[in-house]
Amino acid sequence: MSNKQRFVSLYGFFAFDYPNHWVEETDEAGHYIFSNNNGGQGALRIMLLPNEFEGEYAAVKMLEEVYNQNKDFDPALIAAGDNRFVSFVKEHDINGGYYTVYYWTTAKYDKVVLFTFTVQSELKTLPALQKEKQEVEEMIATFEFLSGEDHQHE
Repeated sequence: MSNKQRFVSLYGFFAFDYPNHWVEETDEAGHYIFSNNNGGQGALRIMLLPNEFEGEYAAVKMLEEVYNQNKDFDPALIAAGDNRFVSFVKEHDINGGYYTVYYWTTAKYDKVVLFTFTVQSELKTLPALQKEKQEVEEMIATFEFLSGEDHQHE
């Protein structure tokens, strides 16, 4: 029996595998939120956004834009299956608390998918959080765009 399950977004735009011990919910903004049900500390948020660029190279242009907008955060281009992701890390001060947010962005001609994994900065070096981050990277490695572009989104 597999210890993973498949997540398919509303309207079937994208899918990926995630561990059985993670739970998924959707917030009021329509973002998908995943967390480790075994007392995990991080939260994975996934947002589906329109690609502002058009044409044959829209996906490449969007990833270049994300890369260039985040040059100060040492972005990296990573390959996961058929997809390319721009990945970077930012530190945020939110209501007096310090958080580390890991970002992964991928694009298709008409869609952009943004993954953010947020953890308390003081906890990010703990083995349990490092394992959660590794699980998120494994989820991203199974990410695929589906043929949902045939459907109308809201």
